[in-house]
Amino acid sequence: MKANRYIMLPEDWDELTEADWQRLLQMRQQMVDKQLALTLSDVRIEAARILLENRGMKTQTGNQQYLILVSQLARSLDWLWKEQDGTLSLCYRSVLNKLPKIGEWTGPADCGTDITFGEFRMAVAVLRNYEQHPSERDLNVLAGLLYRPEASEQMQHEQQLRRWPYDWDTFEQKERRGEQMQRWQVWGIYAWFAYFCEALTTATFILEGEEVCFAPLFEQRDGGKGGERTGNGLQQICLTLAESHVFGTARDVDHTLLLTVMQKLLLDYQTLQRLKDNRLKINKQG
Repeated sequence: MKANRYIMLPEDWDELTEADWQRLLQMRQQMVDKQLALTLSDVRIEAARILLENRGMKTQTGNQQYLILVSQLARSLDWLWKEQDGTLSLCYRSVLNKLPKIGEWTGPADCGTDITFGEFRMAVAVLRNYEQHPSERDLNVLAGLLYRPEASEQMQHEQQLRRWPYDWDTFEQKERRGEQMQRWQVWGIYAWFAYFCEALTTATFILEGEEVCFAPLFEQRDGGKGGERTGNGLQQICLTLAESHVFGTARDVDHTLLLTVMQKLLLDYQTLQRLKDNRLKINKQG
């Protein structure tokens, strides 16, 4: 049987493997730690080499065909590394979590399907604080908040939980978990969650086989952009839902899955819009 000579190379973030993402994060961290002065071409060539190596092709600096292949692949990686205002950026853009576990800690599921509303509120507050006043402490807290020990067998069976509930431990315990992680892992968690926040306000999710876009909720609420929108009105959402007793008390709302809450809000929004449209039609006819 002939060996397969074809290599399937990723064309976007969703197609990266966990190994790809880890190596790219380690590469970025090395650049930061050693303050390497690299060009965009340099980092794309190194990324191309990593992607090929992870697919079984060893580095062959003396092989002209190999060097041509690396160069060709590097030119196609405009979605991977970008340069803006003289700064090179590894910009993660996928709701698939390529770091599902770090040591004994389990992270959010793909598309954030197991993130609760309260967990999201807390994580957004930490994220916004970090982006306004960058600090390692906030990054550690964010990592320790989102990555927690696996739930007990009883919790997994009775509550379908993958991880400890988000509010089981203290702020200091969350921070200590983050401190015990590698710096590239902590930054990878930040990159994933930052994009998840953006995607929640702009992208389309596939939930139970149907396409769902929550963008109208955020446009209606405050008209901001990207991650700015997710931080506003979360407390009000929690209180409003608690008052309606749709999910129970405010604490119950916090323990409800984020996407369940968002689907309920979207349904209410669409219902309200239909009522407004019907009233407008009636007024025009009258």
